[in-house]
Amino acid sequence: MSAFEEISNNIDNYKSFVLEAGAGSGKTYTLIETINYLLLNKGDNLKKSNQKIVCITYTNIAKKEINDRIENNELVLVSTIHEFFWNSIKQFQKQLKIELCKLNEIHRKKELEKGKTEPRFKENLASRINSILKIEYNDSSFNDFEKGKIEHDDVIELSKMIFENYPLLTDIVAAKFPYIFVDEYQDTAEETVHCLINCLLKRNSGKAVVGFFGDSHQKIYDYGIGDLDKYYSSNKGPIKLVKKEENFRSSRSVVGLLNKFRTNIEQVPQKSLEGSAKFIYWAQHPEKPKKDIRKHYAEIAPIKNDYFDKILSKLSSLDWQFGEGSKDKILVLANSRVAKRAGFENLYSIFYKRYGLSTKEKLLDRNHPLITFFVGTIDKKNSQEREIGLEHLIRHYTKGNNNEVIRFIRKTGTLLSKEFKHQHKKEVSEILKQVVEGRKTWKAKEMYEFASNKGLIFDSKLKEFTQRISNDPAILVSEDEKERLVKDKKLFDEFMNIPYSEIQSFWNHVQNHTVFSTKHGTKGDEFRNVLTVIDDTEWVQEYNFKDFFNGTEENPHRKLKTRNLFYVECSRAIENLVVLCLSDLDEKALKNIKIWFGEDNLVDIEEFLKE
Repeated sequence: MSAFEEISNNIDNYKSFVLEAGAGSGKTYTLIETINYLLLNKGDNLKKSNQKIVCITYTNIAKKEINDRIENNELVLVSTIHEFFWNSIKQFQKQLKIELCKLNEIHRKKELEKGKTEPRFKENLASRINSILKIEYNDSSFNDFEKGKIEHDDVIELSKMIFENYPLLTDIVAAKFPYIFVDEYQDTAEETVHCLINCLLKRNSGKAVVGFFGDSHQKIYDYGIGDLDKYYSSNKGPIKLVKKEENFRSSRSVVGLLNKFRTNIEQVPQKSLEGSAKFIYWAQHPEKPKKDIRKHYAEIAPIKNDYFDKILSKLSSLDWQFGEGSKDKILVLANSRVAKRAGFENLYSIFYKRYGLSTKEKLLDRNHPLITFFVGTIDKKNSQEREIGLEHLIRHYTKGNNNEVIRFIRKTGTLLSKEFKHQHKKEVSEILKQVVEGRKTWKAKEMYEFASNKGLIFDSKLKEFTQRISNDPAILVSEDEKERLVKDKKLFDEFMNIPYSEIQSFWNHVQNHTVFSTKHGTKGDEFRNVLTVIDDTEWVQEYNFKDFFNGTEENPHRKLKTRNLFYVECSRAIENLVVLCLSDLDEKALKNIKIWFGEDNLVDIEEFLKE
């Protein structure tokens, strides 16, 4: 029985399910098939009962793609998770106010625990809540509970509280939407899964079907539930496991490799292409000393750079292409070498001096307000792109998407906060024309001040940051706070002094517009040939490939992140995969790698360069 047939059978018997679909298996196609099956077989009943199918996606691009493929059928509501939850709870204003007061106290407590003497969330909101006419949601990073305004993350928190505490709500949602499908379930927040399974589904068994589509091995962010194992019917849970084991993307060699270290499904290649999967390692890697580790890393860095350049040259001679618009890709976790090659060396250096190993979280994951202002961030509740940065606005403008330009500014800025009139379009166009021109010569400071003063973006977190660093360190009691303030002020000054072109280069890097990829940004993408680079000297707190390969990793969180990242990067390749490992490996690791890749495909760098 095919995966689609299993899903159809579950739907007919009101059984909820999870589709575990490996990379390249055609998951989205099966999702569309499932929706079309419902429209064909249940459409008339849905229409008579004034009901709809819900399909939850996490990006506007995915939302548009699905709507296009089902021809914008009126019986299907394709929605982001925030849209779905907000539309489900917004009419329950009395309950919303009660839960908002509780959430206010939770936030206030967290602020006090962090040592804030004047928390932004004021005490006893319950005494003032009735003066608020209506709780309103704005898809931004700004909230003001005193005015009843909630932001992006608040929607998920409040939905969880209301779904838990008001069973009638879940009955109403199930009655309106008897079929709810969630795409990319592995990146779904635990709160979301809790609402749909423990609240809605548990109370409406036999009345609603919830279907999850995704791949547990492609969960590579810190956030997201990852897998739904505990909810499987085999573990006495309410959802059936359906496996989709075809691989329509990759060559036989690549699929064979994936099956060696993936155990919950075994994919079957659908291409006759043989392809290749090689692992290149540094056999004569200098032994790591017990002391002066940093000095050791600094000494071998030039050797790594030289090997990297030689490998690229070798692959180019084998018809790999690494130019602009190439079908081939280099997957690597960004470090100082990558930043230099990709054109944001100074930006990287500024953040590394301030944050060290936390540079990944602050800069590369785009969680610092200085970075978010310009290039947006990744949503912590669903691991998807949050299009709230200046570069997102510029992209809409340069593509001529005027409706998205206006929508962005009305949601994220203050320029169009008053009544919108036709002449505002010309004003916005003139401002953005100056922005595009300014990108060529301005420094970050000039761009920041222009965009802020014109009201293109208002970011409350960046405003808090700039207000804090404007304080006099002498007024602070704690030495730690003084030191932090001085460091943050230095970061701000140095950041504002860099050419804006470096921020543009960083934007191109995180959007995978260069031959380098961040690895994290490639989920769902595919490339003819893939070179993935491993170097355990970077981000050692999050990834450890050596111990993953030799099977000794004791940190379950790090082991899972390393495995999933390796799976995602290997599974992007259509024809040929080369893994270049610049880390030191022990005999046990090499033995396992030999089993996975095959003895002939484990090659020393020097030997590979001679071939």
